[in-house]
Amino acid sequence: MSRVDLLYKLADSIKNDKLRSVVYQYLNKVLDSGVEKCVEFEEAPGEIEEHHSYPGGLLEHTVSVAYISSFIADLYENVYGFKINKDMVIACSVLHDLYKVFEFEVNNSLIGRCRDYYPHDARLSGEILVREGLPELAKCITELHGYYGYTSLESLIVGLSDILDAKFHSILQAKIRNYLSRVGRGGLKEFYEFMKSREWVKKDVLERILITPP
Repeated sequence: MSRVDLLYKLADSIKNDKLRSVVYQYLNKVLDSGVEKCVEFEEAPGEIEEHHSYPGGLLEHTVSVAYISSFIADLYENVYGFKINKDMVIACSVLHDLYKVFEFEVNNSLIGRCRDYYPHDARLSGEILVREGLPELAKCITELHGYYGYTSLESLIVGLSDILDAKFHSILQAKIRNYLSRVGRGGLKEFYEFMKSREWVKKDVLERILITPP
């Protein structure tokens, strides 16, 4: 099953018809090659430098955050007895970074911001609020990055899941860049090719990456 299929599978689990429809609508939009974007979703980076900063990184990060969020929501309901809006958690986590396709670009092997970009989360949450009439979802997308504090369990769960995946990958990515530099493949192009090749997920390669001294 492809990573895109994994996102749609999670969207399918949303019981609320309105939320499920909106998630499908925005997934379809960013995957539509006819929609003008700075970069196609499946080729978009997750960030410029910090984490998932390679073509395809945004999709991997989105899938990871969505599934971590879903798992934590179930875990915390079972452990603490909270009543968590699982539909909101899934919708917020799947959508949270989608509009980075309108913020980032890959140009001559360099990741940067589009010339006329607008912060992706502000743009997305504004559309969700005004066009879709879903203030709680808009609030979750706004709050999850932690700039304004968390006022719901749902935004806190998605926010912490985002932090976890970003931190995990930033550490791993730094080790990968270090390893590639050590073996004479330290350029950005080599890094992008290495990440795309999936060599780094192989057990023997990953072990070498993790033990390479800085």
